[in-house]
Amino acid sequence: MKVKQMMFMLAAIVLLLAMGCGTAPGTQVVIKDDDFRSDSGGKLIINNNSGSELAIFIGKVERGNFIGAVGTGANNRARSRSFDIEKKMTGLPAYGTFIIRATTFDTLDRKGLSQINEVDVVYSGLIVYNRDSSDRVEHDIYRGIDFEQKTFIHVRNDSNYVLELRLGSPDGEKVSVLSPKQDNKKIWVKKNEDNLYLSLFATYLYLDPNTKEMNAFTDTEYLYGKAFEPFPAGTELEVIPFKGPGAGGPRYNVAFISFNNGTSSLMQLQKSENLNLRNDRGAFQTSGGRTDVYQIDATDGKDYPGMGIYIPDHRRFYSISNVKVQPGHKYDLVIRDVGSILQAKLEDKGLKSVSDNIRVELFGE
Repeated sequence: MKVKQMMFMLAAIVLLLAMGCGTAPGTQVVIKDDDFRSDSGGKLIINNNSGSELAIFIGKVERGNFIGAVGTGANNRARSRSFDIEKKMTGLPAYGTFIIRATTFDTLDRKGLSQINEVDVVYSGLIVYNRDSSDRVEHDIYRGIDFEQKTFIHVRNDSNYVLELRLGSPDGEKVSVLSPKQDNKKIWVKKNEDNLYLSLFATYLYLDPNTKEMNAFTDTEYLYGKAFEPFPAGTELEVIPFKGPGAGGPRYNVAFISFNNGTSSLMQLQKSENLNLRNDRGAFQTSGGRTDVYQIDATDGKDYPGMGIYIPDHRRFYSISNVKVQPGHKYDLVIRDVGSILQAKLEDKGLKSVSDNIRVELFGE
């Protein structure tokens, strides 16, 4: 009798383990290759440079906001893929902004959609979209995120704007973003290759409802960037506040180039030959007949004697002479093809202004 009872108990334990004993109902995630496949017609392209398979959320990290995953190039799971956000997210307005947040796919598989939350986020980035536009939006996930969550910096955003941290320069790689008033945020980043600090530039962002263009500015404290040292997990750190423009008012360290490609050729705007700029859609190129806005380092005013246009179809770089930009100014750069000769005209449209009473709206927050 005792033997039979013991056999029954063992069978019950095996059954419970097979059912996922210890995991709350509905939290388990079944990994499917479909989660990593591009959506046909998707206009949001995410490039994963992190080295880890990532689960992507729009807005808050919760069940209804999971839109799929991005691989690393291994196991037939591409590190770049497209998302059809209009099909995946109901109620998406005609245009606007949202934050994508990423967790490792291993964490999602371990904790499930019901248990995963902001603590598990290893990357966040701002997306600007327009449903009426056929243009694709592209976003790079920062290569230096610490997906193992071993080293971090501890920050908060006291401003009414989206806070974006950029690496090395005012137009550098996008390390992370915080939503307005977001507190107690651990940004999981690796130390650089020299085991030294990271030079980060604080940029405050909002989408201008009138122009539908991004405004990007900083404050006096972060005008020239600041050094940050990532510390090991578990270290008790004082939270670093980013206070916003405050009494000193907004300061600019970027200029805005509205690049109008008036030809039939796809073009790339370059700081100098082979040094591409990304536009506010996250793309390296502007198609013929289109206009894109590019942000460029303009700290204290800058000269770009080597700036030019690269045309892939021609496999040729065309120099634009005497490009000088001032911080906060918007420039119209118009390229025309006149009798098989490219003509470039750069016009200063004046200093941008910052709205004090802007209300930042982020879909999914």
